[in-house]
Amino acid sequence: MENFKSTAAAICFVSAGICAVRSLVSGSVLRQKMELILKMVFAIVMLSHIINGFANIDLPNLSSYELTDYGYSQEKYQLELSRQSSINISEALRQQLVSNGINCEKISADVNISEDGGINITKVTVSSDDNDGAAAIIRNCLGADTEVEYVDN
Repeated sequence: MENFKSTAAAICFVSAGICAVRSLVSGSVLRQKMELILKMVFAIVMLSHIINGFANIDLPNLSSYELTDYGYSQEKYQLELSRQSSINISEALRQQLVSNGINCEKISADVNISEDGGINITKVTVSSDDNDGAAAIIRNCLGADTEVEYVDN
């Protein structure tokens, strides 16, 4: 803390010196040289504090921390992963339907993620202007055994 106080005092003193030189010295060459010298002193004061600060930093031992210390929940992670995967897959299916000329109003995919990280899409719910065409495209993308449920517009 004392180091901060002395650095702040030195910065204030050098800044006051720069202001005094600007107001007292009228010759442009002399004024520029004095300002240059004081700005160099200012930079040295700042750099010395930064260098001393880096030398005094103690980094914590990160190996002693565990994820359980921070309230990490595997169940919450799996739920969010399933939710985000469902959103991404639904949007990809919507783009496939639109690119094939089928207007899709609603689409959602039921996603299950296994313990080994595999994604299983069990059912897709769709509301479109051509449900049979949408089902064919969805089954073509995800597999013939994918269950497709229709919802009325």
